[in-house]
Amino acid sequence: MNVAADIKPWLAGAAGALCLLVAGCGGSSALNESTVNVTHVTQMSFSDEVTRCPLPVVVEFYATWCAPCQQLAPRLDAVAGDFQGKVKVVKVNLDESPGLAQNFQVQGPPTLLLFKDGKLVDRIQGAPTETELKAKLTALSAGK
Repeated sequence: MNVAADIKPWLAGAAGALCLLVAGCGGSSALNESTVNVTHVTQMSFSDEVTRCPLPVVVEFYATWCAPCQQLAPRLDAVAGDFQGKVKVVKVNLDESPGLAQNFQVQGPPTLLLFKDGKLVDRIQGAPTETELKAKLTALSAGK
């Protein structure tokens, strides 16, 4: 009996489960949670969080099943941290808020909508690079 060989698969499975529970490890359910820099909003809170916000706002429409959204989430969170106090960043699960997605003609995830003074001023379809995100947020925050 080789105890080490028997325990290795169990340890790997336990470590993976622990990683998903504690850190999210990119799990799709983690996308539905707010972070320090990005706030999860719903159809009910959208108006207060976006159109009535005195700061420019970036809204990411995402889906938990969307691989590009899962890749974009940490990038967007990091860039949002660089613009704290200048630009607010929120995210909307388009499967949970289909009315918002329809209202803003979101064709698919990820889609980022940029608002200034409560009005839609720009959109990005797909997952932008960090450089593209920073350029868009810099332009959006200009004059504030």
